[in-house]
Amino acid sequence: LSSHPRVRRAMSKACEDWGGGPRSSALVAGHTAEQRDLASALAKLKSKEACVLFPSGFAANVAAAACLAASPDVEVFSDELNHASIIDGLRMAMRGDGAKKRLSVYRHCDMAHLESLLSASTAPRRLVITDSLFSMDGDVAPLAALAALRRRYGFLLLVDDAHASLVFGSTGGGVAEAA
Repeated sequence: LSSHPRVRRAMSKACEDWGGGPRSSALVAGHTAEQRDLASALAKLKSKEACVLFPSGFAANVAAAACLAASPDVEVFSDELNHASIIDGLRMAMRGDGAKKRLSVYRHCDMAHLESLLSASTAPRRLVITDSLFSMDGDVAPLAALAALRRRYGFLLLVDDAHASLVFGSTGGGVAEAA
């Protein structure tokens, strides 16, 4: 679509109306009104209170995984076919501070395997991280089964729904909306 005439005209008009962007990071220059509108629209699409914008999906996954998995009292459970950006974020989180951090990789979409790992875990806090739509295979994570396991084991569930947004669900809200 990047070379479609309508897309090219819209891009040209956007540059004429708003220029090339703030020319600095949001930390320095803040967000534009359009970025705030986008964040509000995405929060509404996902039925959430707010939304944080990142410059890319890769940046979002690295930041989320590194932040949520950084504590030494967290054991992380990751689907074996998670996106490379999730894996990179987890690698960053597992480094440093001399603590032994735990990462368990469960077989792709295998809830019995995940449950066996969760039941054996002695970690005070647990994080399960998965894609909702696995982009290389096209299959969908069993979110209803993950939610049932979450109720049983009380873990934090992080779902990357980027590949399913605007594709699944009656309003394009993703796999969780479609479930």
